[in-house]
Amino acid sequence: MKKNNKRKIIKTLLVTAGIMIAISVIALSVFFGTLYFGGEEPDMNLLGKTQNSLNIYDGDDQIIMDRKSQEYVDYSQIPQLLADAFIAVEDKRFYSHHGVDYVRIAGAMLNNLKGNRTQGASTITQQLVKNTYLSSEQTFSRKFKEMQTAIKLEKTLSKEQIMEYYLNMLYFGSGEYGIKNASMRFFGKEPIQLNALECAMLAGIVKSPTKYNPINNYSNSITRARTVLKLMLEQNKISQNIYDSYINSDIIIQNNIIENTLDKNYLNATLIEACEILKISDKNLANSGYNIYTFYDNDSQKKLYSTVTNAAYYQDSATSGIGILCDNSSYGIKALASKNNVNIFDFKRQVGSTIKPLACYAPALDQGIISPGAKFLDEPTTFGNYSPSNYKDIYYGWTSAYDCVAYSLNIPSVKIMQQLGCQTSADYLTKMHIPIVEEDKNLALALGGMTYGMNMIELLGGYATLANYGLYKSPSFIKKITDSNGNTLYSAENNIAKRVFDEQSSYLMTDMLINCSKNGTAKKLKNLDFQIACKTGTVSMENKAFNSDIYAVGYTESDTMLFWQGDNAMEASQTGGGTTTLMMKNFASLYYNNSSPANFEIPDGIEELNIDKYSYEQLNKIVLASQNAPQKSTVKVLFSQKCIPIEKDTTYDRLSIDDIEFEQNSGKVTISFEFNPKLGYKIYKRDFAKGEYLIEDIKNMSGRADIQVDVDRFFGNKITVIPYYLDDVNTEIIGSPLKFYSNSLISGLYS
Repeated sequence: MKKNNKRKIIKTLLVTAGIMIAISVIALSVFFGTLYFGGEEPDMNLLGKTQNSLNIYDGDDQIIMDRKSQEYVDYSQIPQLLADAFIAVEDKRFYSHHGVDYVRIAGAMLNNLKGNRTQGASTITQQLVKNTYLSSEQTFSRKFKEMQTAIKLEKTLSKEQIMEYYLNMLYFGSGEYGIKNASMRFFGKEPIQLNALECAMLAGIVKSPTKYNPINNYSNSITRARTVLKLMLEQNKISQNIYDSYINSDIIIQNNIIENTLDKNYLNATLIEACEILKISDKNLANSGYNIYTFYDNDSQKKLYSTVTNAAYYQDSATSGIGILCDNSSYGIKALASKNNVNIFDFKRQVGSTIKPLACYAPALDQGIISPGAKFLDEPTTFGNYSPSNYKDIYYGWTSAYDCVAYSLNIPSVKIMQQLGCQTSADYLTKMHIPIVEEDKNLALALGGMTYGMNMIELLGGYATLANYGLYKSPSFIKKITDSNGNTLYSAENNIAKRVFDEQSSYLMTDMLINCSKNGTAKKLKNLDFQIACKTGTVSMENKAFNSDIYAVGYTESDTMLFWQGDNAMEASQTGGGTTTLMMKNFASLYYNNSSPANFEIPDGIEELNIDKYSYEQLNKIVLASQNAPQKSTVKVLFSQKCIPIEKDTTYDRLSIDDIEFEQNSGKVTISFEFNPKLGYKIYKRDFAKGEYLIEDIKNMSGRADIQVDVDRFFGNKITVIPYYLDDVNTEIIGSPLKFYSNSLISGLYS
């Protein structure tokens, strides 16, 4: 009985196994049948157009055609060595499979089961299909379609044709599509002229065009190239002699910009920003089919480019230069020009005194700690262990905040930072997305001392905040991104500007920077016939005999602009107030040639008040002037409502001498009172013989009066003291007379 049960169980298991095998065979037959015979036939007309899959438009929604330009290269111009480099690293069974590499798929599946996901399984043919016909979504159905189409493509095209299309559609970074553009850009060579190591480098780049970019990340790129070279040796693509000849060699990167130098940096920045916005790689973006709408303005770009690349502005040809123009209303970057290829987002520099308005003055104005007219003692000062100094060790004594900004004085900036607090300053900078680390929170921040510096878009954003009356939004190259069906994936309009400074504080800071443009370090701008606010900056090298960076950052009512030179030791005579300000002046004259920008609007809450001139200039105090004070005795200063002074002078409101004392001692009368240096004092004496006459006219005196007058002991005298001042037309305005009658033997003669 037990044997029969055992046989039944075995029979059941065998039947079940047979059914499972049959189902598996059927399933595999259906899978492979569908894989090989299902799906749509690929549209061959799309293969030659892969380089046009990413469209970039200017600010008027006109396509920037130069962004698409690609030198297509026929297979006859592609050396076998170059094709072999890509085969070695991307698809070593390229010539033996029929579109899908099942051995590689099995290996990838095994690695995935082990938790190692580093190995991909796509063949070159599949990569061509994905980038030509399909999206980048990670789903089984998309992968199945990719395999289907790859198999059909292999039935239609030769391996040489597939390789030709593949190499012409690849993105290599630095804005370069296609093998010929990349070869010319990086090496200055036609593909047919490449050596083994150069072929290996190009093949290595495509895995990650940013990480392995030979211009910006040469170390990564050459290491990757040597890895590819080793794979080529292992797969018998090159001989041992060739491998030995190149494995320890380096490559001189030419960085040849082969097309449209004018807008190359702008377009590269656009691609970098798009990748960040969409959180995708540059490789995926390049073949996404997306449409990128920018703020690019061709006329502005031409004018900016002609300025930045003009050799006349550079003392040394090795010095780099950058210019950026941003529209205030949209925060859109209209133009970007650079002498060199640069990733504007990764290019961080120390910014020197350009940080002062953002880190010190505007926050202090916003907090109500200072007003533009506030006085600071500019003298050598040590703050604990920190001993900053002014440029060329020149000090100005008591100086207004207006002039501290204009002359870019260091000591007052540090004093303001001390009052404000380093943490408060850092909080304001963080609101403007200026990167601050804990080590930066010290008084050196007032002068631009930062651990890692900042990039120029971040600096531009700070000044665009002031230009927009305290509202911050990150400057952007991109207005909108849509997919191939026109669906909006991103719109800059959805980025809401956030308040950093109130309108009044921002306007006061703007007014101070206008003064800098008229009378300070940026005074090369003073002859422009429109308002422009500007701050210069200079970063000295350690021995102070050379400068590493010079800036002019400014704005009009309509635009914010930045000019920089550096990345090279420049003589100490090269400062931000010199060359870069001259660049700004000449560009602004060219840019605003047809129409000048409007003046800045004065917001509600700003008052221009008269303050007492004597108190301000002699006592370094801000005191509101008397209502009746002559204009020549006052100084006009702008205030926001939060920092209007409380103390008020009453000199001209009630002309009197409240504390006067007369004391007679024998034949002399001593007159004592406190001089008001803003008034004059006339002293009259009247006697029996001469009548009344002037004996003293005292002006510009301070301190305690101690005046002695001889008197007639027999007849006595009348002594009269009259305070007075001269109004704006030199009319004498007199106050209340103070009278004293000296003692006499004949009593009451002058009563």
